[in-house]
Amino acid sequence: MKILKRNYGHRNLILFLVLSLVYLQAIYSLSIGRSLFSLTSFRSFLINHYLIFALTLVTGAMVMKIKKYSEIILLVCLIVIVGKNFILLSDSFNKLTLVLSFVYLVFAFYFFITWELEVGLASFNPKFSTHDLEKESRFKLQANIRTSEADTGGVNVFITNIDEGSCFLLLPNTVSFDLNPSTKYFLESIYDGVHFRHCARLVSSYDRGIGLVFEDYPDARVSWSELYKVCLERGLVG
Repeated sequence: MKILKRNYGHRNLILFLVLSLVYLQAIYSLSIGRSLFSLTSFRSFLINHYLIFALTLVTGAMVMKIKKYSEIILLVCLIVIVGKNFILLSDSFNKLTLVLSFVYLVFAFYFFITWELEVGLASFNPKFSTHDLEKESRFKLQANIRTSEADTGGVNVFITNIDEGSCFLLLPNTVSFDLNPSTKYFLESIYDGVHFRHCARLVSSYDRGIGLVFEDYPDARVSWSELYKVCLERGLVG
């Protein structure tokens, strides 16, 4: 999976992981009675917590690339940091550390839940593998993607995954598609005689497929969000 455009949620989570290490070092410095800005304290923190540091780096890399099972690695990382924090708290109890621990726990829970929802988006889940020989055989929905609503051409594609806010499309073998995250694309699909339309931007690519996130569309009755609801009712998507 190649990520073409990251949203604020991705960046905020990376920043939170970095601040988690700073936070843990602050708690560690308080527990040993040294300043947070002490070089000795920083070296001691790295020596005694190199595994946590390495785990956080791995988690950050998986989050940046939105790797499979990144939410599980993130959960393990946050549990380890919270666990270590409460161990330090038990060694040198003070009210400030206790308050900080519960505040961090709330933020950790929030970021995990939001990331779990993020990696579940259709735009990051093609629902096909690079090893599949006949990807088209499993899909029933077809669509067209073009650079503007006025464009009469476009590329005919298969819808492989869709939810209320995004979708993943499979391009034909014979088409070379320009991957430009800054371009606004126009999507159209006909189902049961109804023309569903929407505007979207590229956020990912995988094999011959592309993931898109929907933008606001003036007529919600024929938007792809409504198409998703119809597909859900008909059992075309799970």
